Amino acid sequence: MYAAVTAGVCQVDLVNRPAPVLGSGQVLVEVDQVGLCGTDGHIWAGAYPAKPLPLVQGHEIAGRITSSADDVSGRAEGTRVVIEPVIPCGRCHACRKGRANACRQMIVLGVHDDGGLCEVIAVAADRAHPAEDVPQAVAPLVEPTSIALQAVARSAGASGDRALVLGCGPIGLLAIVALRERGVRVAAADLVSGRTRTAERFGAELTHVVDRENGYPGTAQRRELSEWSEGEGPGVVIEATGVPASLEAAVDLVASAGRVVAVGISDARARLSMKTLPYKELDLLGSRNSNQLFPSAIDFVTRNGALLEGLVSHRFTLAETQSALELAHAPGDDVRKIVISVAEGR
Repeated sequence: MYAAVTAGVCQVDLVNRPAPVLGSGQVLVEVDQVGLCGTDGHIWAGAYPAKPLPLVQGHEIAGRITSSADDVSGRAEGTRVVIEPVIPCGRCHACRKGRANACRQMIVLGVHDDGGLCEVIAVAADRAHPAEDVPQAVAPLVEPTSIALQAVARSAGASGDRALVLGCGPIGLLAIVALRERGVRVAAADLVSGRTRTAERFGAELTHVVDRENGYPGTAQRRELSEWSEGEGPGVVIEATGVPASLEAAVDLVASAGRVVAVGISDARARLSMKTLPYKELDLLGSRNSNQLFPSAIDFVTRNGALLEGLVSHRFTLAETQSALELAHAPGDDVRKIVISVAEGR
């Protein structure tokens, strides 16, 4: 089989290697499509703590079962599936608390072990979720959708609440749709006007373009947000950029007794007022991966398939993985979701 192997920093080789051998409790999945995110670009550039190279990347995986081990039931040959890439240790504090999505020892396919940028992958059967009704074009969006659903669940946003989403990349946009489905009114902000227009299409009723020089919010934007939230500020803010100034703005703008959920990731340090947190009695929460939300993500993508097709902006073949990862590492303003069609040309 062919695999796109990140053989060195910024170097992908298309390699013909033996297909994986089916192990106990596993299924073999013929990979159809793999979505890429910023993490993939960072791994390719040597800027993320992943398995030492060489590595087959790709953790947003959709495909079809070709065979299953004798001890596997409920995973028939030919079933379309999406892969849940996180494999928790089952022993650490987070796992014992029922929050394996925050496992300190987790293995993520495509990050800590070989992932989906290949023609066939062997995975534990319980990681392969049946997805027969998911529109094929958007099947790779299930994994990032599960991340957005986790952030929204952490927000506890409910009907009638107002939420601000900072960052209108795929996770932020998916969070907007999920919040709207809960009856939450949504505002959104991003550096790129095209992304805020997409946010409006996805259900945001107020959008702001962030000034690259002066940051967010500007005076007029602050006034608009205050009026929109009836003078209180949004009760929920989801920070989906990983930029320190954005988290600082979230804490500043959220209502008293509000909740800030940080789902954007970076190594940068934010500076927060030790007065604001207690005075507002804020809930400041992190959100990572998803906790038993893959079935919900499958349902979400199934019912919103037509809308979500607009998230996929670029498609590549497996042979074009080098170019795809270059784009994931340095996306232009027009980049939303990158998908590699592994099946194309098979």
